[in-house]
Amino acid sequence: MPDRILVTGGAGFIGSHLVERLSEMGKEVIVFDNSWRGSQKNLANVKDKIEFIEGDIRDYTSVKSAMKNVDVVFHLASLQGTKFFYGYPDLGLEVGLLGNLNVAKAMKENGVERILFTSSSEVYSQPNAFPTAESHPLIIPDPKNPRWSYSVTKIAGEIVFFSYGKKYGFDTSVIRIHNAYGPMMGWQHVIPEFIKKLVLNEEFTVQGDGSERRSFCYIDDIVDGIILAAFKEAGMNEVFNLGNDSEECKISDLIKMLSQISGKEVEPVFSGIRPEGSATRRLPDISKARKLLDYDPKISIRDGLKLTYDWYKNEIESVLKNTDAKEYPWLK
Repeated sequence: MPDRILVTGGAGFIGSHLVERLSEMGKEVIVFDNSWRGSQKNLANVKDKIEFIEGDIRDYTSVKSAMKNVDVVFHLASLQGTKFFYGYPDLGLEVGLLGNLNVAKAMKENGVERILFTSSSEVYSQPNAFPTAESHPLIIPDPKNPRWSYSVTKIAGEIVFFSYGKKYGFDTSVIRIHNAYGPMMGWQHVIPEFIKKLVLNEEFTVQGDGSERRSFCYIDDIVDGIILAAFKEAGMNEVFNLGNDSEECKISDLIKMLSQISGKEVEPVFSGIRPEGSATRRLPDISKARKLLDYDPKISIRDGLKLTYDWYKNEIESVLKNTDAKEYPWLK
C-alpha cells in the first residue's frame, strides 16, 4: 500500500478528518492548503506527524513542488458553499478549473501513480431519479446561474483526471460526496447553522419551506469510503457515490431532531424561498460502493447529530468565554 500521500485542501472539513485517519494508518502525509477556509487548528491532533505546506492550488509551481516523491494524491481543494457559488463564482472557477489542471499536470511531471478526486452530488443538478445512481446524467441546467460554477468544476475535474490518467498512466478514483456533516465543517452549512441558532437562542429562520429532503452522512462514514475507494483495487478508475442511503429526512425533521438533542423548543420560521437551482431532494444510490468496496455507513443520523451538536456547542461556548466575539463574525 502506498505510503507517501499528498492531500490538497487537507486543512478543511473533510480533508482534516481524512488526514487524521491517514496518519493513524501510518502514512506519511503532506497537507497542501492555503488556509482560506480550512485551518491548521483542525489538524492539531496530528500536527507533529504531518508536513504542512501553505500554498495556492492555482499556482502550478507550488503544486508541482509539493508533489515530489508522492505515491498518491487526494485532491480535495475547492471553494464550496452557496455563499461562494453565488458571490464569488470567478474565484471558485479559478480554484476548481486551474486547480484540477495543475494537479493533473503535476502528477504527470512527477510520475504519481494514483489520485482520488472528491467530486460532489452537485454534479447531478436536480436529479429526476431516486436513489440517484452514478449513471445519472451530469447536468449544467443554466450557464447563466452562478450556482453551477461549482458543479462545473467537479464535472470538469472528473473528465480531467480520467483523461490525463488514461493518457499518462495513472489510476483515478472519483467519489461523489452527498451531504457530509460533522465537527469542524465551518459555519456556513445547514447543520452548524441550525446548531448555532439553538445554542445562541437566535430566531430560527430557515430558507425554503422545510419539505426539502436530504440524506446526511456523518464524516467518519465518508472518510471510510474515501479510504476504500483510494486503496482498494476495485476502486481504481471508477466513480462512486458516497453517503447514507437509509436515513433520508426532511429539513423540518432535521430541525426537530436537533431541537430534541439540545433540549430546546423551537418554532422555525420558513421563508418559503429557496436559492435558485437548489435541489429539493438528494438521495444517493450507494449500491456500487457497497458491492465493489464493501462500503457500509454505520453512524445513525441521531448519533451523528449528537456528536456534531456537542462539538459545536463546546466550540461556541469556548469562543464566548475566552475571545472577543467580534473576531468571529458568525457569532453576530
